[in-house]
Amino acid sequence: MKKQKNEEAVRLVKVILESGFASRRNCEKAIMSGRIRVNNEVILDPAYRVKESDSVSIDRKLIERQKKRYMALYKPLGVVSTTKYLPGRRIITEFFKGIKERLFYAGRLDSESRGIMIITNDGEFANIITHPSYEILKVYDVTVNGKIDSEKLYEASKGITIKNVTYSPFKFKILSKGRVQSKIRLTINEGKNREIRKIFDYLGYKVIDLERISVGCVSKYDETSGTLEAGHIRDLTKKEIEFFFKQKEKKLKDIESIFANVSEYDDNIIDDNYVEDNTYSDISNKTEQEEKKEKKYDKSKWAKAKPKKKRLITKKENTYKAKINKSKHLKSNKKNNFKSLENKEYKKNDSKKRNFNKVSSDKSFNKKQINRKNTNKKRI
Repeated sequence: MKKQKNEEAVRLVKVILESGFASRRNCEKAIMSGRIRVNNEVILDPAYRVKESDSVSIDRKLIERQKKRYMALYKPLGVVSTTKYLPGRRIITEFFKGIKERLFYAGRLDSESRGIMIITNDGEFANIITHPSYEILKVYDVTVNGKIDSEKLYEASKGITIKNVTYSPFKFKILSKGRVQSKIRLTINEGKNREIRKIFDYLGYKVIDLERISVGCVSKYDETSGTLEAGHIRDLTKKEIEFFFKQKEKKLKDIESIFANVSEYDDNIIDDNYVEDNTYSDISNKTEQEEKKEKKYDKSKWAKAKPKKKRLITKKENTYKAKINKSKHLKSNKKNNFKSLENKEYKKNDSKKRNFNKVSSDKSFNKKQINRKNTNKKRI
C-alpha cells in the first residue's frame, strides 16, 4: 500500500500512542493484527502516514485526535521529573490533572532544583528545546555558600572539562556577593546532567538553591498571567510557540546558505604554480620493443632486491618444537629443585653435627668433674 506524501502527515503509531491506547509496542501489535482502520480501511503498516482530516478507529471505535499542547510548569522542590510512577515520591504528572492529552517534559530538572519546565505532546517541539544545536538559552539563579571568586568563575565560563566531560562556555552575572552566601545568574545553551552543580563543586562551592527562571522566551514572569507560582501550569502564547519554531527555520536557512556559498568545481581553472608533466607523453612515443626491454631490466633489478621467502613451518614441526622446549624447561626445573634439596640436606647435616659436638663436649666435661671428686675422696 502506498504511503501518503504530505509534510503535515503523522505516522499511524504516533496517533494511536498519543491517544493513550497502550504502549508503543502494543500499538504496533494492534496495527499488525488488523485492529486499526484508517478511513474504514485496515492498515497493517505502523509507519503509514495519516493526515489530520483522516478518521482513525481501533476495533471500529473512532479515536479523538489529540490537539497539540504547549505548556509551562513551575516545578517545586522535591518533585521528580518523570512520568513513571515512583512509590513514595512526587512526580510531575500530579500537575496534569484535568488534561486529556498525553504530555511529557522537554528538558528535565533535578528533584533538588525548581523552576520552569516546558510540557508538550509534540516531539518536534521538544527536540527544538532540548537539542543543543538550536542554542535555546536557559537562565538559572544559583545560590552558593561563601564569597564567590569572580576570577575563577570567569575562567570556568570560557569552557571547562571535569572528569573527561567538557562543558560549553556560559555567561554569568553576580547578583550578590557576601561572606555567607553569593547569588549568580547563569545563561547556558545546553543541559547536561547536573551541569551547574558539578561546575560549582569543581570550583569549591556548594549549591544551596538552584532555580530555572526561563527557557528561551518562556519566563516565570509573564506580562499577561503574572508570575507563575510553584506547582502551577499555564498554556504558552502564540508568540512563545512561534519563537521556538522560528529557531528551527533559522537553522534550516543557515544550512541552505552554507551549501549555496560553496562554489562548484571548474575543470578550466589552472593554478599559477601548475607545471605540465610530459613523462607520460614521452612513453607513448617509444616503440614496443624498447618498452619490453625496460620491463625486463626492471624485473631483473627488483628480483635481486627482493628478500627470500621464509619456509612455512608445519603443525607437526611446531608441536615437536613445543615438546622439546617443554622437556628442556622441565629438566632445568629438576636441576634447580635437586640443588635446592642438596642445600637443605647439607644444612640439616651441618646443624646435627654442631649439636652432636656440643653434647659430646658437655659429657666429657661432666666426666672430668666426676673423676676429680672421686680422687679427692680417696685422698681424704
